[in-house]
Amino acid sequence: MKSLVPVAAVIVILAACMALPASAAVYYGSSTPQIITKGDAFSVSGTGAKNGTVALWVIGRNYFGVRSTAPDRYGNFSIVYKPTETEKFSGGQYAVVLQDPGPDGTMEIEPGVDSNGNLTIMNRGRIIARLGAEEDLAGNVGKETNALTSSAGLQGVDDTFLPEYFFVEEPSVHFDNIIPASGSRLPDRVSGEQVLITGTTNMGLENALRAELRNADSGTPVTTKEVPIIAGSSLNSWSYRLDEPGLQPGDYLISVGWTKSNTSGTGTAQFTVRNGAGPVPTAPGPTPVVNVPLPRGLDTLLIIGILFVFAAVVYTTGKK
Repeated sequence: MKSLVPVAAVIVILAACMALPASAAVYYGSSTPQIITKGDAFSVSGTGAKNGTVALWVIGRNYFGVRSTAPDRYGNFSIVYKPTETEKFSGGQYAVVLQDPGPDGTMEIEPGVDSNGNLTIMNRGRIIARLGAEEDLAGNVGKETNALTSSAGLQGVDDTFLPEYFFVEEPSVHFDNIIPASGSRLPDRVSGEQVLITGTTNMGLENALRAELRNADSGTPVTTKEVPIIAGSSLNSWSYRLDEPGLQPGDYLISVGWTKSNTSGTGTAQFTVRNGAGPVPTAPGPTPVVNVPLPRGLDTLLIIGILFVFAAVVYTTGKK
């Protein structure tokens, strides 16, 4: 497996300039807007956090985690979930809740676990909400998130919470121009011409895709190359190209997938390369006029015939 390309320093901003105490601003980085692809890095950063250590609660299907970080003297902070952590995410809705300790610099609200191993929310050591077992957390996290954020209204609590939501998806690759009702067939290509195949993916820009082209009948590899991921407005895209002379006639299978895995996040499609259509016939033009020479002596006979007819007409007229 080829090594991954260096992680690009590109963060997709999902929410900016959110109102927090001390005019804090929070930025969420993701694979594509509002989507974290399982196995991609996920980051939360911000500025203006002047009340001390902040905490980040992440709640989702079968997942519950709380991490804290101390801002620098300018109030800047950053928390990064590495791919080894997001690989534990399951598909579904997630909430990321930023907790600021408030003016007293102390967090009254904390996570906990009861005697049965169930997750809890605690106010200075006292359980105020039970979330159940981590493995039982569902894909809709509204109930758990509300239980956490509503604790800000308890007496003696000056912690504040900023919830945001995102979705976790399995890595996936899709092809453009799939023929409807064909399953995974692309339009035919012509031998000798450039081959261009495009598609979309939910994977982040720091990844690279591996495109492998095989003969569909024999399974023989034709070519393998890495394909970069291109930033998009809703989904990122990719492009695979073989310059002229392209491919020989035949049936081909192309797979485009994640370099991090041999199976997860791979899309496949088939297409046929056919011979060229040959010279294009031209439209028929006007029929040419051909000058056919008259047989020798025929012109003299024609003149005699004309004179005979003329004489006959004159004789008939005079007789009358």
